[in-house]
Formats: sequence, C-alpha cells, structure tokens
Amino acid sequence: MSRLSSVDLRLAAHAAGLAALAWMSADFVLHFGDYAPNRTLMLRSGAVGLFLLVASFACSPLARLSGVADIMRMRRAFGLYAFGFAGLHLFVYLWLDNDFALDLVLRDLDERRAMAIGLAAFSLLIPLAITSTKGWQRRLGRSWRSVHRLIYIALPLSVWHYLWLDRDFLTAPLIAAVAVAILFALRLAHRRQA
Repeated sequence: MSRLSSVDLRLAAHAAGLAALAWMSADFVLHFGDYAPNRTLMLRSGAVGLFLLVASFACSPLARLSGVADIMRMRRAFGLYAFGFAGLHLFVYLWLDNDFALDLVLRDLDERRAMAIGLAAFSLLIPLAITSTKGWQRRLGRSWRSVHRLIYIALPLSVWHYLWLDRDFLTAPLIAAVAVAILFALRLAHRRQA
C-alpha cells in the first residue's frame, strides 16, 4: 500500500471512533426525555467500546489474511477509542447510576458478578492504554509484548461482562462473542503454523 493509503486507514479508524461519539452525543441531546439516559448511555458506550476493542484485536489477523500490513496502523487508534468508550461507560455508571456513592458501587460489585468482571476487564485495559505509544514501546523493549498480551484476558472478560449485563438484548453480545472466538482461533492457527 502507498503511504497515502496508510494514512487513510488511520483516518478511517479515527473517523469510526469520532462518528460513534458524535452519534451518541446527538442521540443523547435530541432524545434526552425519551429514555432512561443512564441505562442507554451505559449500554451504548459499553457496546461501542467492546466492538472497537474487537476491531483492534482483529487488525493482526486481518493484516495477515489480506497481506495488507498497513491494517496494523489502525490497531492503536481502535484500542484507544475502545478504552475511551469503556471509561465513559464506567463514568456513566458511577455518576448517573450511583451518584458516585462508594457504598452503592461496592454493593453492586458484591451482588452482581457482571460488575466485578467488567471492572477487572477495565483494569486490564489501563496498562494497555498507557503503554500504547511508541515511547513506551521503546522503554519497555521486549516486555512491551508481554504487557499487551493482557488483551487476551481483557477481551474475553469484556464479552463475558456484556453477556451477563445485558440480558434483554443478547444479539450484540453474542455477535461479539462469536467474533472474538473466530479471532482467537485465527491467532491460534497462526501460532501453530509458526
């Protein structure tokens, strides 16, 4: 691919993240009184975050299968937008659902398994987001790959959180689960060949 095409791919990743944010913001403003904003914002920010995380995880297999190495240039942007939406998801939960009351959050963590799994997944994403820059890649050297293998735990936990949390609408979490299973299978097949 040409250099311009590589830039286009990065721009496409940013456009996807920003378009999702613009859509959620516009929908929130235009339909504020039509639905429970806390539940809707939580579900949408979490779903968008998860699908962007899946997109980030898909970059390596897609680059190998297509022979287009520049697809890898989209991975960081997808990953950081995913982390941003996951952070928004957590913030909406803390603010609109619990008014930042620690006792309510602790009760939820104790009573609802989905919450504990979601918090664990988000915690694993923090070091991935912090060390996503080239500077951190240089500082960590070979350890950088070890840190970023946390995605192999964080991603399944995120899907599990979504499956347990959203019992009314299982289509999206099941699609995410199937996509993640396929991506894991592709990565495993590649390792066996290597």
